[in-house]
Amino acid sequence: MDWQHEEPEDDGQLELPGIALDRSDELLESLGELEQRLEQVRLTAEEVELLRRFRRSDANNRRMVMRLLAG
Repeated sequence: MDWQHEEPEDDGQLELPGIALDRSDELLESLGELEQRLEQVRLTAEEVELLRRFRRSDANNRRMVMRLLAG
C-alpha cells in the first residue's frame, strides 16, 4: 500500500470540527440558539456606562460599590 499525504481541498469554506455540512438545518438551528443566548447576556447601554464608571473609579469607591451589592 502506497500512502501519500493528501492535501485538503481549499474551496474557501472554513471547516469546523464536529460540524457536518450535510446537516445544514441543524447548523442553522444551533446558530439561532447561540444568537438568542448571546442576546440574553449582551449588556445594555446603561450597563456598559455603569461598568465604565466603575472601572474609572478609585479603589475606595469600588470597594463601597461591592459592599452595597453584597449587602
